[in-house]
Amino acid sequence: MTDRIADRGLVNDPVYITDLSAVEPADAVGPVPAFHRWRSMAYTAGELSGRMLLAGPETAAPDVTLDLNASGWHAVTLGLMPPPGYEGAPLKVLARLSGDATPTMLTAQPAHPEIGHDLQLVELYWRTADLTGRQLVLGQPQWQTAPVDAVGAWRSEIVRIAYVKLVPLTDAEVAEAQAERRRTDTRRLFAHQDAHGPHYLWRLNDAEGIRREIEPYRDSDFSRMYWEAGEGDISYYFSKIARWCTFDEAEDFARVGDRLHAESWREFRDLGVDPLDVAIEHCHDAGLEIHASYRVAGFWYPPPIDHFNLGDTFAAAHPEWRGRDRNGQTTPRIAYSYPEVRAYIVSLLREMAERPIDGVCLLYNRRLPLVEYEPPVVAAFQDEYGLDPHALPADDDRWLRFRARELTQFVREVRQAMDEMGAVHGKRLGVSAVVMSSEQENLQNAIDLGAWVEEGIVDTLIPYTSVPGGDSHAVSWEDPADLAYFVELVRGTDCVLAPGMMPRHRPPEDVRRQAAGIYGAGADHLFFWDAAGGSGRANHGAMWNALRRLGHRDEIEAWRAAGEPSLQPTAHDVDVLDDWDLSYTTPG
Repeated sequence: MTDRIADRGLVNDPVYITDLSAVEPADAVGPVPAFHRWRSMAYTAGELSGRMLLAGPETAAPDVTLDLNASGWHAVTLGLMPPPGYEGAPLKVLARLSGDATPTMLTAQPAHPEIGHDLQLVELYWRTADLTGRQLVLGQPQWQTAPVDAVGAWRSEIVRIAYVKLVPLTDAEVAEAQAERRRTDTRRLFAHQDAHGPHYLWRLNDAEGIRREIEPYRDSDFSRMYWEAGEGDISYYFSKIARWCTFDEAEDFARVGDRLHAESWREFRDLGVDPLDVAIEHCHDAGLEIHASYRVAGFWYPPPIDHFNLGDTFAAAHPEWRGRDRNGQTTPRIAYSYPEVRAYIVSLLREMAERPIDGVCLLYNRRLPLVEYEPPVVAAFQDEYGLDPHALPADDDRWLRFRARELTQFVREVRQAMDEMGAVHGKRLGVSAVVMSSEQENLQNAIDLGAWVEEGIVDTLIPYTSVPGGDSHAVSWEDPADLAYFVELVRGTDCVLAPGMMPRHRPPEDVRRQAAGIYGAGADHLFFWDAAGGSGRANHGAMWNALRRLGHRDEIEAWRAAGEPSLQPTAHDVDVLDDWDLSYTTPG
């Protein structure tokens, strides 16, 4: 079979548009760097030559439009010149076709001399579309950091775009592309978006910025977006119950991004635009389910990044509901041992489900445990067993399973609330859970997965990684046999299993091998934490080209049978840039 990663395997020869100085408006481009204006620069890279567009970190360049002079279906790829490694920043460009409201962000990582030429043109496949009557709109990601329109008052991402590559599709290839978009059997991938990073990185201030994070998933193998909507007593929407992310009490932040995050939410508040509502609408427009996710342990944060704790907080108001460790000491957690705590959280999830979401997701992969040695749990255990749990080994199975009843009751209460809200909407609302690496690690954190699945109170189980402690830097499921417990747990039930693929960024070949191992172990779905558009994995780089088609199991197996050929994108060494011959080297 033909491998459809990027524009591979297409029959027709590509057409290159290399003179990007021909954009409109013409006065938006000039030969030297200038504020609010693109720079045009001549280049030669092998057989390619033309004029590229450049914009720097403080340019704040305007959108420009390029006439593609094309009709019919084409695969569209951009040729970008990433900064060399010593500049230390990735390249990012916004691209959309005329008639589309939302651009996507393409990201090229810095080039490093040890992997080849200092300056290269690297191809990033973008999309396949009918270009009849359409133009390409290019933009520079940017945000204003001071209330004046002047140099230094804007932050921008570096943009260096050299050419546009168009590959016209044959009639058969058009029919195949259209049929692909109607398929549902390959849509087995689930994405997670923390709904924090985009505000933190880009200081989003309009609905387009939210939609931009979702747009890359259109026409991909993704079927679900897990969009974070809250943590602890903080909501990522304008709640009537929880605190907002505006953090009006904070003046000085530990990180610049935290200030940008708060300012971003303040602007959305002042505009009367709710980011969660925008995300729900655009996910459904892109053909995705959207599940509102909740960080179950987000009530208390350690200094110095503790602006989350300012104001009228749930934790400060209810010290009596704090956790207790084995030694009886109060812990910096709110304990789910208390019915009042569970009721508060269920009220938040119920409020989220007043919107047209498709389910909720409980995130148990951060800051556990949620139930420890709180007095009510200890007393109930003593009544049932006649034993003091403090005197037992910490891993005593009787104690672990008894303690886990508290979280089972919580999930039961969530399931009941979603059934009630689903009746209002006329559909079943899913309950998903992101959990820890193994049966034992979950039990140690008061999570009894067997009880959840047996009772049918959870619809999707997502083991975050196979590495204990939730380590997101190590490779997950290196030994697919680590999935055996989870596969057997859901076998013969309606519960869906979607193992998490970590780490976040890997070569495309490794991504395919990892997926093949997980599928081979018996899982049918894959989950990607921090798969955000632009700010995460959905960056249109080499890995994303492989990742967004990982639902095509037959394509992966055919690639492996063919000897696992390279999936790296095409690159061209730059020979001449402006009047500088790059073959002329100088020491240092």
